[in-house]
Amino acid sequence: MSIAVRVVMASALFALAACGSSSNDTCTPRVPTDDSVPGTLAEWCQVELANGEVKSLAGDVVPFTLTTPLYSDGAIKRRTVRLPPGSAASYADAGALGFPDGTVFTKSFGFREDARNAALPIRWIETRLEWKAGGVWNFVAYRWNDAGTEAVPIPGGEVVSFSYVDGDGATQAANYLVPSKLQCEQCHSESGPVAPLGPKAHWLNADYAYESGTENQLAHWSRIGILTGAPDPANAPRLPVAADPDAGTVEQRARAYLEANCGFCHNPTGNARNSGLYLWNSITDPIQLGICKRPVAAGPGAGGRPYDIVPGNPDASVVIYRIESTSPASAMPQIGRSVVDTHGVELVRQWISEIPGTCD
Repeated sequence: MSIAVRVVMASALFALAACGSSSNDTCTPRVPTDDSVPGTLAEWCQVELANGEVKSLAGDVVPFTLTTPLYSDGAIKRRTVRLPPGSAASYADAGALGFPDGTVFTKSFGFREDARNAALPIRWIETRLEWKAGGVWNFVAYRWNDAGTEAVPIPGGEVVSFSYVDGDGATQAANYLVPSKLQCEQCHSESGPVAPLGPKAHWLNADYAYESGTENQLAHWSRIGILTGAPDPANAPRLPVAADPDAGTVEQRARAYLEANCGFCHNPTGNARNSGLYLWNSITDPIQLGICKRPVAAGPGAGGRPYDIVPGNPDASVVIYRIESTSPASAMPQIGRSVVDTHGVELVRQWISEIPGTCD
């Protein structure tokens, strides 16, 4: 079924009454103290859908973005964070920032029927919640109904099938995954205990167009008091916008893309650590990066390719085979993608084609 069939026009689409009212004055954001899951997203009082967009329901629910996000079937994403009043995250150059108990993240996912037409309404599929209580991060996805009036938790996950036209004019048939709680934890156990993946200095070090004006996110968080210890953004690490040709070299952009889409498992302490393929941007060993490294997996997982990355030859590289695949036996990432990210693949192909040398 196409999005067009299931999306109501924006004039009538989003009339969600959060916490009984759309007024921020009557909606107090929830500060979680355990792993309990409210029966509706509205009970969190973090975000609402209004006039076709995801809106923060309080001034201290802060929107943010990442320089290079994970590709999720081409979804439009909106992110927010809220810390308990009077608290702050601690800055770190590497890894996730240190967030206190009671921190709540939201991430909403939606699609337009035709991605080329920004005037079309967005059909919002889900809003994921991630919150910290008792030193432990918890996860749940809330599924929006077709009218966009209510979102309810689905801890067991769901696959939503629909079609849309992407930014290149190609029709995509997506089997979009709303993840289960266990699937969230699978990806978020990057380096041991589950933790946030996106809110790291090198992904946050970018400008954001706030209602008060455009400002660097690290500087903004520091100024409003929800981040301590951060240096001037010019002295903080930053990974480029992979999709922006002017943001860095082909190698820098390709490696940023691979870290965002593969590095949460492919790192020295991640779920794919036994593969020996580490796609964090900080990796400098060519073999660990996959160059002339024989794959651990054989059969459909390697597609008959001899090395993870073959210098100058993308078609002979396992990495390309896997990010171009949609087969459950070989696709990477293993969950969360049913559509091939053609622009991401093109970027990684270009990088591999420019790597000098041979594997002989």
